[in-house]
Amino acid sequence: MDAVVQYLRDHQAEHLDWARVICRIPSISTKPEHADDVRSAITWTHDLCERIGLTAAVHETGGHPVVVATHCEAAGAPTYLIYGHMDVQPEGDLSLWDADPFDPVVKDGKLICRGSADDKGQVLLHLRAVAAWLATEKRLPINVKFLIEGEEEIASPNLGPFLKDHADELACDHVIISDTGMYADGWPTITYGTRGLLYKEIRLFGPKHDLHSGSFGGTVANPANVLTELLASLHDADGRVTVDGFYNDVAEATAAEREQIRALPLDDAEYAANLGSPGIAGETGFSTNERRWIRPTLDINGIYGGFMQEGANTIVPKSAGAKVSMRLVPNQDGGKLSTAFDATIKARCPDTVRLEILNHGHADAYMAPLDSKPMQAARKALQEAFGREPAFIREGGSLPILPMFRQVLGADCLLIGFAGPNCNAHGPNENIVLEDVDCGAEATARLFKHLAT
Repeated sequence: MDAVVQYLRDHQAEHLDWARVICRIPSISTKPEHADDVRSAITWTHDLCERIGLTAAVHETGGHPVVVATHCEAAGAPTYLIYGHMDVQPEGDLSLWDADPFDPVVKDGKLICRGSADDKGQVLLHLRAVAAWLATEKRLPINVKFLIEGEEEIASPNLGPFLKDHADELACDHVIISDTGMYADGWPTITYGTRGLLYKEIRLFGPKHDLHSGSFGGTVANPANVLTELLASLHDADGRVTVDGFYNDVAEATAAEREQIRALPLDDAEYAANLGSPGIAGETGFSTNERRWIRPTLDINGIYGGFMQEGANTIVPKSAGAKVSMRLVPNQDGGKLSTAFDATIKARCPDTVRLEILNHGHADAYMAPLDSKPMQAARKALQEAFGREPAFIREGGSLPILPMFRQVLGADCLLIGFAGPNCNAHGPNENIVLEDVDCGAEATARLFKHLAT
């Protein structure tokens, strides 16, 4: 490993230039006017893959293209599929940025720009590791395949069909993903679970048009009043979700896992202060990390209806609505809970308003086996590169691609992310700590060796 690691250290400046170049491309997948930029980012990635010694090809999909790159010359060695994405979120409010989101800046040891953490900077870690191995040893100790797409930020609508159509080409023993974060700056982290997602929308309709609240208030049902009563009924006094059967299939965390989670340092007051919140809240009987990682939740994402402009307009609105998301944990079935949610709302909704419930999709939770050989290899590689034992965490968000890889390729996923907790992914001044990036590249190179043995 000495020569491989030394190569990475000698080429840090060059590899930082890679990040600067790719992050200058405004590959915003959700905006049609940036379709050419997404293609440019994929093309640039393809060219880099070939330049460092991989065999690469750009594939068309029903939307943005993907690049597949391979180096499968290690006879008898396992094969690992490395997944990432080169599309990014929109800039957001430019006034909140300290500089142009697509003009990378290095400041205070961080690379600041859109895509630095999510996910361009992290994709490059694996390509840096490949470049170091091929430049020094002329080989890789494992077989690798890269799948790098341009639609992750719009929920990867074409990835599923692409996987199915190219399942043989992408066959692997395991999947490696660096699109998650670290528990703290400088603390390498393995994420072994993510929550699922169920997203619903409630719509209530009353009179045929807005009514004068003085003349008609109190004589017909007010959709906004009914809506707030329905939404308030979805939690009890202990913060538990009251959808019928919501907890029936929850896979409870073991006592050992709860103890391990609670051993991770977290100051509730500091956590709340960093978020600008007056205090901590949630389901009774669980710590903050447990609430955000291992417990299912229900949140109102938005409420609309009636008069919301400046000034006053005394009306009974004709309609009102809300969007509601539920984060699911292992064993909870999104389809089953979707039916349960609808039944609960219908049972509680009076017949004085007309009810519509829209389904905006669901994704399953994911848990990786903690005793797998790739998990243990990652633990060793991270310890060697960072000089400390990695943290093991679950992620409160959802990654639909994880159950997709398991279903289509029959492969589990190893999640090792190197973005810090304050990286501001999707927000202004997105950033990644360069020291963590460099250690991450070294950890990835070491991981290749350990995965081979």
